[in-house]
Order: sequence, then structure tokens, then C-alpha cells
Amino acid sequence: MIPFTRILAGSALLLSLAPTLAVASGFFADGQTQLQYRQYYWNEDPDGGVGPTRDEWVEALLLDYRSGYYRDTLGLDLGYAAADALHVGDEADNISNLSADGDVQDPDPIAKPITAYLKLRFGDDGNRLHMGWGKKVRDYHLYADNTTRILPAASIGYDIAYDYRDLKLYAARIERFSRRDESGWGDDLHTIDGQTIDSVDLAGLSYVLPGEVRLDAEYLTAHDYLDESFLGLSRDFSLPGDSTLAVGLKYGAQRDGGNLFETRAVPGRYPAEASHDARYTELAATWRRHGGYLGLAYNKVSGDNYDRLLFAGDYGSWDSAANNFYWFGLQGEAMWKLSAGLDLAALGLDGLRWDGHYAASGSADGYRDFSRREFLSLLKYRFSGPLDGLSLAWLHVDFKTQGQPASGDGRALTYAPPAGFITHDADRLYLTYSYNF
Repeated sequence: MIPFTRILAGSALLLSLAPTLAVASGFFADGQTQLQYRQYYWNEDPDGGVGPTRDEWVEALLLDYRSGYYRDTLGLDLGYAAADALHVGDEADNISNLSADGDVQDPDPIAKPITAYLKLRFGDDGNRLHMGWGKKVRDYHLYADNTTRILPAASIGYDIAYDYRDLKLYAARIERFSRRDESGWGDDLHTIDGQTIDSVDLAGLSYVLPGEVRLDAEYLTAHDYLDESFLGLSRDFSLPGDSTLAVGLKYGAQRDGGNLFETRAVPGRYPAEASHDARYTELAATWRRHGGYLGLAYNKVSGDNYDRLLFAGDYGSWDSAANNFYWFGLQGEAMWKLSAGLDLAALGLDGLRWDGHYAASGSADGYRDFSRREFLSLLKYRFSGPLDGLSLAWLHVDFKTQGQPASGDGRALTYAPPAGFITHDADRLYLTYSYNF
């Protein structure tokens, strides 16, 4: 069961920091608190291929507080959470929401701060400087803390951003990382072979160009290990019938960044390579109308495999339509993806929504008879009235990768995420209840 005494003690400790700032209006008056309870049940298997077998039922309790600003300048965000297993099946050989610690059927519970973040702002709307330090869930183009499990990953570091009309400039430094399945404040950053990475630094901008074209650019370096860059152009067009068409172009790259980069093979994950230079180009268009959408995307990877992680324990960040249940990221892999979504309220089913996609690629350099397919369906229902705040969701994924190394190429099959030769069928049920006060 969830260690309630630990979450209550942790929450009380974090919240005890706030009253000293509450002497002025705004800090608490504009604050928001949310208590959330979650239950997830996952049933997954490799369907005769290579992948995990999971049968896990877990629960979690999360308390989150976001303050207003003391004298419109100083604020504090706090969050604490705990999770534990309700059931793990005897046939399971992997658990993903918690840490197995050598025994999948008896995983360790989690209790930890998710957020402890001091924030500052100066100026006003249209001309404002934001600064902050601490632990939180970050979300940038090239780095995003993973939020797909019952508790999220988080990172510790600094952030700064300046907004001026249609221009936004920002930078961040990440010094420690908190895994989604472990307790504690966070750990130093390391390579897969245990060498220390001082920090992950990034900087970027967003600007609306003439013609309402949005430009996004970002650069990231995991010091002496890996460098990444991102460039995106996008525009929305208004169409008849109260509909819109969004079109976008993305380009990204990841390259070896120094002496810490593993040039020798990492068994089951990375081949030996004297250097690393992977790139991708993506074109996408999405038509939207009345809560529904239909999208088409094309992504092509060139150079090396687009599958390197920023540090050991990182779950991978890729701002791309090819970042699906797993990545379509092998060298030379070209993916087409058709996506759709529908708010079923138009059919009289208020609160019910469906989203899904089908993605496929048919070739990758160095492999014969290669194919990768993914079908994903997400059905979600939000209750209203007396049960407002309660939601149920069912995720179904059918993911298959096939192929063999081409004769004389010397490649080996890589089975590890995020872009390996994995076959995975998954059914996941999510129950979430949120109460705001």
C-alpha cells in the first residue's frame, strides 16, 4: 500500500516553507493546490517477439501546490508523491511503474518530492523575465522529463526565460535527475559506463516571423558527451467551415560531444562507432475541426541511428512524430504516420474522446526484410456532475519490428529501447481522480 505517513510528512515539510512568504496578498490567494489519486493496470507481452511481459496494478497519491507571486515577483511550487504495487502477476518479467530491485513480484514503493521549485518574475505581460531553480518536471524540445508512468521523472537545475511580444528566449541547466521509478531527491548525471557528466545545458528561442510563421530553435549539450539541435517552422491556416490546417517542418540532429562519448559497443544497445552523427527531417500536416483532427506526418532518419540518450537513466526526448510507443529511429528509416482524434460529445457522448494513430516504416539501412508497425488507440472518459474530477482511459498498442542484418553488413540486432527490434502488445487502464482546492 501507499506509505501515507511518508507522503504526509513530506508534504508537511515542503508546505512549512511557504508561510514565511505569505505575508503579502497574492502568494496564497493566487495559489492552486491539487490532490490526485491514480490507479494503473498494465497487461503487456511481446507476442512471440522480443519485449517485456508485464502484469502490474499500481496506485499513487500526488499532492501539488503552485503558489502565486509575493509582490508579483517571488513564488514557490511544491509537490510530493508516493506509489506502491497492488498486484504483480507471477508471469511478469518486468515492471515499469516501480523499481523491481531484483524481484519483479516484490517491487519497492516510491515516496519522494516531485517539485520543489523557487520561481521569480520581473516586468509585465509582453516584457517579462522568468527565473527559477530547483526540482520540477521540465519540458523543452530537446529535453523533457518523462511523464508516462504513475509518477513522473523530474530534474534539478536552473531555468531562465525572457518574453518580449512575439519573441521568447530561454536557457536551462540540468545538474541532477530523479528517475520516475525511484525515491529520493535525485542523482548526478553519468554516462552508461559510469563517467560523470557535469550538466546538461540548453538554450533556445521562439519567434513569430512575418506571415504568422512560427520559428522554434534549440541547442543542447550534455557536456563532453552528446550535442543535439532542433529547428522547427510551423503555421496555422484558417479554412472554411470553422476548421484549421496546421503545417510544420522539423529538422534535428544529435552528434558525439566529447571525450565521454562511448565509441565502443554497448551490448544490446549501441554499436561501436568512432563518431556519431544522426539527423532527421519531418513534414507534417494536421486538419482540425470541432474537437476532431486528422493528421499525416513523414519522418526520415539519416546518418546514424537516432537513438542516443543524454545520460544513463534518461528515457529519451525526441520532438518528432516518430517518437511513438517506441522510436522509428534507425539509420535510413522512413516513417509515415496517420493520426486521428474525435470528441464524441458531438454524437451525444459527453466526456468521451478517442485518439489514435497508425505508423509504419518499411526499410532501414543495413537490414533486410525490415518493417516496423504501430497501431495505438486511446479511449478516455471524463466524468461530470458529482464525479467531476474522475477519469478512465484505455490505451491499446500493437507494436511490431521485424528484420535481419543484411548479409556482409556486420550489424547486430539491437533490442533495447528506444529504437530497437522490439515487439510489444500492450493494454493499459488508467483511473485518475483529481481534486482542486
